[in-house]
Amino acid sequence: MTGARRQAADGSCTGPSVDLTAAGGPYSILENDFMANAGDGYPNFSSRMATLDLMDQVVADYVATSSPLSPTIQGRIACTDSDPAAAPACS
Repeated sequence: MTGARRQAADGSCTGPSVDLTAAGGPYSILENDFMANAGDGYPNFSSRMATLDLMDQVVADYVATSSPLSPTIQGRIACTDSDPAAAPACS
């Protein structure tokens, strides 16, 4: 890894850079196994990963301790209809 950024308040990846040379390192990266195994073209670093917790259990624990949840639509996914003459693909 050569660099990392914090998530900005608007959800984009434009937050401040993380100083990887600052005291407190080395740093750990938390991600799912799909990305760690080079899914979608990410760098493959599965040989250097360690399994800590299973994501489904972590999510279940979070939901149990944080309920009721208040999800919001952030508008980050947009549907485009490549063939508007056919039945609409987007609702």
